[in-house]
Amino acid sequence: MIDRFRVENQQSPENFKRTTGISLENFNIILEKIKIKILEQLEAKPMKKRGLKANITLENKLLLTLIYLRDYPTFFNLGKSFGMSESYANKTYHYILNILVKIIHVPTHKKLMDKDLETIIIDVTEQQIERPEKGQKQYYSGKKKRHTIKVQLIICLITLQILSVRCRKGHEHDFRIFKESKLQIHPEIKKQVDKAYIGIDKIVTNCEIPYKESKLKKLTKEEKKQNKILAKSRIYIEHINRQCKIFRITKETYRGKHKNYSKTWNIIAGLVNLRNDVAA
Repeated sequence: MIDRFRVENQQSPENFKRTTGISLENFNIILEKIKIKILEQLEAKPMKKRGLKANITLENKLLLTLIYLRDYPTFFNLGKSFGMSESYANKTYHYILNILVKIIHVPTHKKLMDKDLETIIIDVTEQQIERPEKGQKQYYSGKKKRHTIKVQLIICLITLQILSVRCRKGHEHDFRIFKESKLQIHPEIKKQVDKAYIGIDKIVTNCEIPYKESKLKKLTKEEKKQNKILAKSRIYIEHINRQCKIFRITKETYRGKHKNYSKTWNIIAGLVNLRNDVAA
C-alpha cells in the first residue's frame, strides 16, 4: 500500500484543500468522528473485532474517499494511486461512505420549524446521468434534453447552511418535488423561490416569488425592480451550488448506482456546511 496521506499531509494547507475539497483541520475533525463511530460499532458487535487488520490506515481510507468525491476518477485509477486493487478501492470507499453519512449530514427536518431562520431559499439543480437501461422516460429532463437526476436544496439566507436535500428523477417538475417532499416549514419563515415555483403560495405562506411576464401582460417598472431585488438575494443559493459542485461527483455525468445518489449528496452538503463552519 502507498501511504498517500503522508505525502498529501506535507503539502501546503491550500494544496491539501484543493486535493480533498476540505481543509486539513476539517479532515482531522471528520477523522476523529469516524474513529469514535467505528469504536461504537465494534462495541455493539464484538465479533467484528476478529480477523486480519487492513494494510491501509484510516487516514488513507478517508483520503481515498474524499479524493473520489472531489475528482471522481475511476476506481481503477484511484486504487492504482493508493497501491491497491480496483475492487478493494471500491470496497474501501463504500465502507467510509456508509460511516460518513451517519456523522456528516444536513440537519433534521425539525430545523425548518425554527422561526429564527427568518429566510430560506429553495432551488433545484440537475445533474446528467448515464442513460438508464430501464425507466428512461422518468429520468429524461425536457429542460436539459438529457437524462438527469434533480436535487432540491433548501438553505438559510443568513448562515448559508444547507438545511435539506431531496433527490428526484429528472422528469419531475421542480414544484412537484417540493409538494411531494411534504416538508414542514414554520409559517413565519420567509421562503424565496424562482419562477418554477409559481403557485407555491397556495400551499405555504410568506413566499417571495418573482413576477412572470407574458405576451398579454408586461411587467411594470416596480415589478421589474422587485424581481431584481429577489434575484440579488437568491444568488446565494447559486454560490452554494457551486461549492457543492467543487466535488465533481455532483457535477460530472453520474455513473454510480442511483440508490447511492441521495446518500452522496447528503454527505457533500454536510462537507459544504463544515467548510462554511455551519455543520449540524
